[in-house]
Amino acid sequence: MLHLLMVAMSDSAGQDPIAAALARIDALSGYRLTLRSQGSGGEEVIRYSYQRPGNVRMDLEAPYRGAVLIYRPDTGYVKLWPFGSPGKRRGISLRPTNRMVRSSRGHRVDQSDIGTLLRNVQQLQRHGVTRELGASELDGKAVQHIVVEAEPGRSIHEVARYDLWLDDETLFPSRVISYGRRGERLESVRLEGVSLEPSFAPDDFDP
Repeated sequence: MLHLLMVAMSDSAGQDPIAAALARIDALSGYRLTLRSQGSGGEEVIRYSYQRPGNVRMDLEAPYRGAVLIYRPDTGYVKLWPFGSPGKRRGISLRPTNRMVRSSRGHRVDQSDIGTLLRNVQQLQRHGVTRELGASELDGKAVQHIVVEAEPGRSIHEVARYDLWLDDETLFPSRVISYGRRGERLESVRLEGVSLEPSFAPDDFDP
């Protein structure tokens, strides 16, 4: 897997930054991070784990501290434990479209991974412009600030502009802010404590 990541890093040289970031992520077998989201519904804090080919685990810190969600593409369902302790209590099986397991912005668990986010950004790129605003610093780390903005009247899932800060070394997003057609901020997301290729326990994604 390390070899695949190094190949992706080599192939990404000189590419569009979003395509380069997506190539890096597509070379990973998994990652773990803490997601902090600010939007109209307030703050959401989630310990997030992703394992290819699409296993997702969310351990909620806020607003529903202790709740756990696990999605596996082989079942097509989201298992919800409102009070935590997967394996000790029987979870509730819900479809990914169910409002109980969607975020305040309507994001689905099965479409929550970073690869899906960057593919949405690419859709916006096809009907807009990409600006590289250069190097900056975020939480003491070197990052690249990228803006992708749609043509007037265009949007993807209500988003007409993305501001992304990509880690200078890994190209993994550190922060993403989305804006609507009128320039209003829709959501601000910080991705903290990112661990690439972590070791998952056998039952981390066991529904």
